[in-house]
Amino acid sequence: MIKRVIKVGLDFDGVVAYNPFRIIRPVVAFVKRKIFGVNKLEFWYPKARWQQIYWAILHESSIFPSKGVDLLKDLVDKGYIEAHLVTARYSFLDNHLYRWIDRYKLRKYFKTINLNKNDEQPHIFKERMIEKHKFDYFIEDNWDIVKYLHTRQETAGKKHTKIYWIYNILDHFVAYQHKFPYLKKAIEAIINQE
Repeated sequence: MIKRVIKVGLDFDGVVAYNPFRIIRPVVAFVKRKIFGVNKLEFWYPKARWQQIYWAILHESSIFPSKGVDLLKDLVDKGYIEAHLVTARYSFLDNHLYRWIDRYKLRKYFKTINLNKNDEQPHIFKERMIEKHKFDYFIEDNWDIVKYLHTRQETAGKKHTKIYWIYNILDHFVAYQHKFPYLKKAIEAIINQE
């Protein structure tokens, strides 16, 4: 039986919303490192209007709620989980995000919806939100961000947030203690830990 309210931070694309394009992320990361020699964790920001339109189209591919959203809703309704949405989507996508959340009637399930209004680098923004809200768990699908956040949590010497990873088929072989194929499995693991 759960003895306390569990504070869970959730990324949006690939965690709360299923996004089929996330499967190419390991390929993009490989090309970036091995072909272009870019090893620094840095995410591209589309500055030109046409780039932002293209970026918006890509993000519209988050087409429906992930497997596990119904369980999340149930646990929030029962008072077991306090859910916080943390999306590092750049600010020009805020309206797209709210339309999606409202289409699936999910807004009421999140105690906070944290938007990257200042267009920070995604890993920096998420680290700041973890520190601000003191989550017990944070669920993320980008392996580079998971590595960064996990390392920062291990070395911070502050309240430790467990970082859970939603992997995809192309990077399922990567060893990580808290990895899951989809949101439902991650939530079940959280409930079993408590």
